[in-house]
Amino acid sequence: MAHLCMLIAWDEVTGIGVDTHVHRISNRLRWVAKATKTPEDTRKALEEWLPREYWRTINLDVVGFGQTRCLPVGPRCDGCLLDDTCPKVGVVAKQKKVPKKEPKMKLEMKVEPKIEPNMEPKIKMEPKI
Repeated sequence: MAHLCMLIAWDEVTGIGVDTHVHRISNRLRWVAKATKTPEDTRKALEEWLPREYWRTINLDVVGFGQTRCLPVGPRCDGCLLDDTCPKVGVVAKQKKVPKKEPKMKLEMKVEPKIEPNMEPKIKMEPKI
């Protein structure tokens, strides 16, 4: 993340800023030769093949894509521009929702306050002087 700080604060490209979105999507799209386990491993793998001219924008481009379309759980592949070419690594087909079973017996409780005619309050409040 220090690479993002350098880019944003000093406009200096020192490397690719890899966060969870860039890490996940790089592995999902197979932008790395073999699956990486950490964002740091992903950064090194990306920097080996991605031309330096793209290092400045890749994080911002991929983060937005990862937050809105290529989600970690339940990615929105329908309508995605990469749907035809995406290897969908780690994408699990949506499971059908199982309808919830209705309880066999419904319990209803109705509580009414018991008020008696000459009932004294349990807490007495006296003014302080």
